Amino acid sequence: MHVNFYATLRPLAGGKTIEVSLPTPAPVLRVLQAATQDKPDLAAEMWQAPGALKSHIKVFVNGRQSVHLPAGLETPVQAEDTLDVFPPVGGG
Repeated sequence: MHVNFYATLRPLAGGKTIEVSLPTPAPVLRVLQAATQDKPDLAAEMWQAPGALKSHIKVFVNGRQSVHLPAGLETPVQAEDTLDVFPPVGGG
């Protein structure tokens, strides 16, 4: 699975995309945990506690925000799916 990171998360991820290899289907939450397990600075920016994303982190699966998925972050994804992770953004 491809996990793409944007804005301030990108340098913490070491680039735009982290490839995650897990048996599928895998819950979105498990994919995110695997993507951040070897990246402590990225993990610190994303996780409030183990298994709990910070409320301002937005996750999209194939362009659909996770809060609108049938099972939220427990929604199973396949190897060909793409996850996009955004930090809070602002501008004017």
